[in-house]
Amino acid sequence: MKKNIEIVPYRTSWEEDFQSEKKAIDLLLPEKAAIYHIGSTSIPNMFAMPIIDLMIVVKCLNKFDEYSDVLNTLGYEQLGDQSKQDRRFFIKCDDNCSFHIQVYEKGNPAVERNIAFREYMIAHTDQAMEYIELKKELAKNKTKYKRGRKEFLDEIDRKASKWKK
Repeated sequence: MKKNIEIVPYRTSWEEDFQSEKKAIDLLLPEKAAIYHIGSTSIPNMFAMPIIDLMIVVKCLNKFDEYSDVLNTLGYEQLGDQSKQDRRFFIKCDDNCSFHIQVYEKGNPAVERNIAFREYMIAHTDQAMEYIELKKELAKNKTKYKRGRKEFLDEIDRKASKWKK
């Protein structure tokens, strides 16, 4: 297991990769769903792990479960609900894990939180720069990376929530 986390400078190809994946998913889903690019790769100039995070928002999560296996045709594997949130989580790993999908039901507070975080970080480049420095420092140790970002991210979520209103 790798001890270090790979953090790389922003790649303009991330938005293109997202758009391409979004189009492929849109074609497979039997119901209309909103698909968003979230996480660090969605923020211009942000250093990030080279994994594109997508968020799919569906009308009904239970109905989505009935057809979620269509994502398997694109190489996704469902990891189940790995948090206390009501969501579904998928990864796509070829030579490396290049895409993650979180699926939420419309109205789940995580949907607005993810969008607000992205928009806040785009608008507040000083906070984005601070986050980049924190990520670079924490990337030296996988355990510290996951734990060390939590306090910063919680604070950004609070700020983003107030800012969005």
